[in-house]
Amino acid sequence: MKQIRSKGKPQSGQAIVEMLVATTFVMSVLFLAVAMLGKFNDVRNKTLMGSRYVAWERTVWLDSSTTGPNSGTGSDQDWASRYGDPAMTVSKSDAELKSEFLQRIMSANGTAILSSDRHTTQLPAAQQAMWSDYGGTPFVNSTSNVVASTSTSDDPSTAVTTNTSSFGKVQAVSGGTYAASMNLPTHNMQSGSLSVTVANNSQALKSLLNGFSGLTFHDTNVLLTNTWLADGSTKAKKQFAQAVPASNVTLVDPSLYMRMQKYAPEIGTTAQIEFGRIQQDVVPNNRTYQPPPQSAQ
Repeated sequence: MKQIRSKGKPQSGQAIVEMLVATTFVMSVLFLAVAMLGKFNDVRNKTLMGSRYVAWERTVWLDSSTTGPNSGTGSDQDWASRYGDPAMTVSKSDAELKSEFLQRIMSANGTAILSSDRHTTQLPAAQQAMWSDYGGTPFVNSTSNVVASTSTSDDPSTAVTTNTSSFGKVQAVSGGTYAASMNLPTHNMQSGSLSVTVANNSQALKSLLNGFSGLTFHDTNVLLTNTWLADGSTKAKKQFAQAVPASNVTLVDPSLYMRMQKYAPEIGTTAQIEFGRIQQDVVPNNRTYQPPPQSAQ
């Protein structure tokens, strides 16, 4: 029997070469994608941090739109009218919160935190190391790519913005009654939102992904706070005085305890028991910590 030999061209190694070329192309794209996903995840985490930051700042700073004489909304205005406008002067606008995010969270690690950050309206000189595409183009090229907003709402969501209802009544010496109450604000749901648009001007990503126009990361953080505005001990005393009947009306006839002066001479003096006194605690000087004396060597 005659053996028939094939006259085709030898293809030894061609399949391996084709596989290597295809694998190189696929794996290079995959490696770039994995690296870019890591960069986008960092942006996502920083956006979350930013929303928490602006929400927290709103709990200790009023929005600038609520400042001024008899201004504010809800219990903020009630507080100002009752305790004075100085309580409304501690303010920071949403634009200033955005500037602080840019300078404190979006800037390169190790950047100093400055009081002037809130007034800096341009992008930080050095952004986060990961916030750039593989061509070196920064993800954020304009401050308009970042939007910060905050809001305050009532909790519970009712038409009542302060809790001024009476929680108890006591009989006064005069025969009348006094209703104790506390003016507690309920305008205490603080929300902070932050949006960051990245890589919308990245030619490298546009060439890699057809039709790519950037990504926007958004996060909202909500904090429930008491929103008592820090305005000094005098205003605090005035607030709590509503809940202390003895500081507003006479509950015990002075003649009843003045008769005991012969048994307790301090009654009726400057050191007397003061019914209804509201005063902050003060640690006496002899109660402060004193380090033990050094033993002789």
